[in-house]
Amino acid sequence: MTRTAKARDADLRKLLVSFLAMGSVILSQPFLLEHGFNTSAISLTSGLALGLVLAWGLKQLYAVFPACLIGSLLGSETFHASSLAYSTLFSFGIALQSAAIFLGCKQFSKTPSICSNHRSFIIFSLSCLAVTLMTSILMLANKSAFLTHEVLEAGTAMDLVLSNLAGTLLLAPLTTAILRPKQTIMVRSDQRLEKAAWLALFIGLTGYASLHPQHSVILMAPMLIWSGIRFSPMLCSLGALATTLAILPALSTNFGVSSSSVTHWLSGNESYLIWLLLALASIYLNILLSDKLRSEQQLEQIVEQRTMDLSLANQELKDEIFVREQAERSQRSTSKRYRALIETAGIPIIVLDQNICIRQWNRAAESTFGYSRDQILGKNFVDYFIPESQQDEMAWKLTRVIESGINQDNIESEAIGFDSVTHTMLWNINQLPGGQEESAGKRYLLIGQNISDIRKTQDQLHYLAHFDSLTGCANRRLFEDRCAQAIQSAIRHKHNIALIGLDIDHFKRINDTLGHDAGDAFLVELAKRLKECVRREDTIARLGGDEFAVLLANVNGQEGAEVVARNMLETITQPIMLKSSELVITSSIGITLCPADGTHYPDLLKNADMAMYRAKNAGRNNIQFYSPEMNEEMQRQLQIEQELRTALKEQQFELYYQPIVDIESGAVVALEALLRWQHPHRGMLRPSYFLQVAEQSGLLHEIGEWSLKQTCKEGKDIQTFSTAPIQIALNLSSRQYNHPNLVPMVRETTATSGFDPRNLILEMSENTITTNTDRSIAILQELSQLGISLTIDGFGTGLSSLRQIKQIPIDIIKIDRSFVTGIPEDQNDMTIAETLLTVATQMELKTFATGVETKEQEAFLKINGCRYAQGYLYSAPLPFSKLANLFKSIDSGEALRAGDQIYLPFSNKNLH
Repeated sequence: MTRTAKARDADLRKLLVSFLAMGSVILSQPFLLEHGFNTSAISLTSGLALGLVLAWGLKQLYAVFPACLIGSLLGSETFHASSLAYSTLFSFGIALQSAAIFLGCKQFSKTPSICSNHRSFIIFSLSCLAVTLMTSILMLANKSAFLTHEVLEAGTAMDLVLSNLAGTLLLAPLTTAILRPKQTIMVRSDQRLEKAAWLALFIGLTGYASLHPQHSVILMAPMLIWSGIRFSPMLCSLGALATTLAILPALSTNFGVSSSSVTHWLSGNESYLIWLLLALASIYLNILLSDKLRSEQQLEQIVEQRTMDLSLANQELKDEIFVREQAERSQRSTSKRYRALIETAGIPIIVLDQNICIRQWNRAAESTFGYSRDQILGKNFVDYFIPESQQDEMAWKLTRVIESGINQDNIESEAIGFDSVTHTMLWNINQLPGGQEESAGKRYLLIGQNISDIRKTQDQLHYLAHFDSLTGCANRRLFEDRCAQAIQSAIRHKHNIALIGLDIDHFKRINDTLGHDAGDAFLVELAKRLKECVRREDTIARLGGDEFAVLLANVNGQEGAEVVARNMLETITQPIMLKSSELVITSSIGITLCPADGTHYPDLLKNADMAMYRAKNAGRNNIQFYSPEMNEEMQRQLQIEQELRTALKEQQFELYYQPIVDIESGAVVALEALLRWQHPHRGMLRPSYFLQVAEQSGLLHEIGEWSLKQTCKEGKDIQTFSTAPIQIALNLSSRQYNHPNLVPMVRETTATSGFDPRNLILEMSENTITTNTDRSIAILQELSQLGISLTIDGFGTGLSSLRQIKQIPIDIIKIDRSFVTGIPEDQNDMTIAETLLTVATQMELKTFATGVETKEQEAFLKINGCRYAQGYLYSAPLPFSKLANLFKSIDSGEALRAGDQIYLPFSNKNLH
């Protein structure tokens, strides 16, 4: 059930109670008239109606008016129109009187409660007097007009007014106090014994008054006063009503007697009026006493509340004092701890005033900077410790913390100690309030951390990360970064930069002969010389090993780059002393320009490398500028490398054989195996097309191993083509010769294929053999022990000495085609060839010449002691498939050239 429904039900219950109460009172009027209470009925009706309205509001008029109407009609002896009109006006008068008094009390006392204080009761009494006087006159006129039809007498009117007034003044407060006890003053705690005594005494006095009515007023007056002084307003009203009823028989002796004048009526009813005034005075006195008691209680409550508030405030004050004492003790303890903490801290802590003068200086600061507290207090921190170049920045930081409102800041600076040692310090600047001794401003708290070792380590790590530890040049990472910046600058400002790639010629020889320490010393000296050849804004980098790169920033095109490169070549070629040996070193230099050749670092570095390799291929110790053709050549080499890998996988290589003949007889004494590549698109390719790429890519060893295996495999079949043993000559590359597994590989290949090693001739270039004479002697001896014949290919083209040649176990020397081609036109070639043949004869070495194409060349060689030759004069290189026909023709009597057959070392005795 909602609150509105509950309130509605409560109002209905109140209306029902009011209706029943008013109806009961109206119906009791005939009984009261029969027993002499001729005008008391109006007092009960008006008093009860007013009490209901004052207690529960004007809504009670909905119950008061119909109850009065019904009750009045039921109490009439006969029912006719006059009685209906009388009852209606009578009920309306009771309702109007109650509403007027209720509204008057509410209007003037701001509350309808008549017993809340003495002022409300006075207003209530005056309202009752004024309203009942008017309504009583209206009721008398109503009665005279509709019931009695008699002229109203003054005495009857005064009886009705007095009875109506008495009911409202005595019964209404009692009804209100009973129905709404919270609206009355209930401040007095009455004792049950006293109430019982009053009741017992009242009963006794009532009985006595019934025997002696003349004494009832004197007996009941003390009871009235007792109830007014000692009891609550409700009990006081009840006592007033009870005492009034007790003396009513005595007072009603003359009450209701007709009188023609008001004076005569007053003289006959003065005791009734006096008692009514006494009852009102008793009730008023009770309200005054209650009001006084309430004021006292309120005062006591206020005093108690104030006392409690003061007690609480006092307790809070004590608590606050206690807390402050604790805080002061804690602050003193904390201050001691903080001072101890500052003094024992392992880092410098300094307090400065607003003038940047030192005010506090802990022990860590003393040990770091070497100044005692007495020496340094009052000194200007910035002037005393900070280097001049950093003083402005430090002073600005300190001022910024104070003036900008920033509580803290950080700065890294150098600080000079007592011993002039410079420390790298990281300062944390904090703002502190000024002390009592300094009311002029605030203070700075500097907390310092000595990061000298950290910075040193960071600098070392930065150096290691960006510079070469051996030469001090930039490393690849730093060089790439600087090149990227230079490229952007060149594009933005439209100038040229040059990237130089530099490689030392034959640097490996230095490490192999003099050791790696000598090689490192040479690289350090080289870096020093390169730095002398460039400007400060240029960058020199060591990319790895003996490979250097140089960045020339803002260079004057190709001419400016070439001037710098020429200066580098001349500087590098200056003699250098390494381990008491004077060396002359050359280098190969490649140059590329930006933005002409590219605008990205990887492209420029690749271009410089290509130009450098072109310089090496061009004879070393020279300068080459990048050109787009180099890139095309590089692409061509990459394509050849990929095709070589495919050729090895798909067996696209083939061996051709060119006969070596006896000049005297024209008989074939040996065959030289020549490598050919049967390219699927380009046809038959000679080694000159792909050997350089194969050597650079590392495929030459695999190709050489295949050639050796194929030579042995086909060489075994070739022996079946001829009646005499045929030796097969095969050229070994430098990489293949220097391979540590050469001898085991030859041994295994000949054994696996079943080819007799005595039929195998291995050719090595002069430079390959003489690079490391001691190692070559050991390798050649092992090969010779297998029965293999050994030949120096291109004799006379190298730089070896005759003493080195004499030490090497060589069977045959081969005169290079470069000396044969010029015969007989070139006198120098003829002289060199003659000299070489003479030297070989004196050293008892067998010789044969290659590249013989004319009879004149053959005749010259024959005259100077060369017994064997090879060339197109005798036969072009033939594939394996045509060798059988060649030997069949020879066996049938055909000779390549006329003459007697000679075998040395191709003779049969060398094959046994």
